[in-house]
Amino acid sequence: MTRSISILFYLLIAAVTCGMAEQVLPFQPGESVWNHGRRTRKSFQNRLVVTGIFCILFAVMALRFDIGNDYRQYTQTAHEAYVGGYVVTEVGFNWLVRLLYGIAGGEYYELLFAVFAFVTILFFLKAFARQSVSFPQTFFLFMTLGLYFQTFNTVRYYLALSIALYSMKYVLEKDYLKFVFWICIAALFHKSVLLVLPVYWIAAFGWKRWQIVTGLAVSTACFLGRGLVLKLALVLYPSYKNTIYLEGGGSLSSTLRTLAVLVLYAWFIYVHWGVSAGEMLKEQGWYRELRFYGQLNLLALVTGTFFSFLPVVTRISYYFGVSQLLMIPLILQNIKEQRIRRKVTVVIFAVCILYFMFFLLQAHQDGVKLLPYQSWLFETERYTYK
Repeated sequence: MTRSISILFYLLIAAVTCGMAEQVLPFQPGESVWNHGRRTRKSFQNRLVVTGIFCILFAVMALRFDIGNDYRQYTQTAHEAYVGGYVVTEVGFNWLVRLLYGIAGGEYYELLFAVFAFVTILFFLKAFARQSVSFPQTFFLFMTLGLYFQTFNTVRYYLALSIALYSMKYVLEKDYLKFVFWICIAALFHKSVLLVLPVYWIAAFGWKRWQIVTGLAVSTACFLGRGLVLKLALVLYPSYKNTIYLEGGGSLSSTLRTLAVLVLYAWFIYVHWGVSAGEMLKEQGWYRELRFYGQLNLLALVTGTFFSFLPVVTRISYYFGVSQLLMIPLILQNIKEQRIRRKVTVVIFAVCILYFMFFLLQAHQDGVKLLPYQSWLFETERYTYK
């Protein structure tokens, strides 16, 4: 496909799947999914629609060829893992490569990308379905913020990110055994996800003002002493030594988006409700969940600014900022006045659409390389290694 046709193709995928997501009906508190041992009509319809969305997203992701800034690198890394060469990837990735290539009888990296696509999309959709107050709104954000298309890059990381989002529910439910289990599974493919074990747990508690001020002061000190902090980071993650990733630099668009979400959060609490955070916690049972997401976004903002010198800081920030997919619909649902809710919803959705258009116009650049879209169904070229 040409670049222009590929943009239209991505727009079509987003429009069709978002339209399908609108057909997913919410369940009221206490409403049963089962009736006399069989799924209710609503439950069956929801599962059918979500399955259709999954099939579309999976097909686009699994059938791609040479899409993403590290597609070719992954084919070579998989080759090295298969033949027993030196690789810096985690054991889960290496074992999976050997298993799939062994079953397939050759280095069919298309199968490897398909498996990553399947698991990544599965966990994202499962998280949306069970954790969001509005599946359609969360899915709309997932598509228009470009997160789905970014999963074409760094497939190990986005698999870990999907599981991290899925695990948030266990933190809020204080089911820490399951939380640790799923994060450890994710760490088999990208060890950076281990960072969320202490951070998600800490974010589940209410932070006092002095704690926030202290945290900001420590972050400022780390930024001023970034040379030493960077050396310590490379001890933990030596694979980044002598690479372009040491140039650091967070994502400006992600940082601005996180700042906007925090402004929305502050408006919602102090202007719309007109109470303090402590009073909200006493009056509204859902506020603990919202506070968790809000504090994670504060961490995303801090890592994207004070720690922008760290290698691939966006990977750290995304573990926190991905909560926006659940946080924004929760805010919208609990805006008291319907008129204000509609206005805020329209503004947010309009901004997301503009953001998506800007994202697609930049998606051909180096470091992203999502355009033009190609599929191995129509390509004769393959990457082969001896």
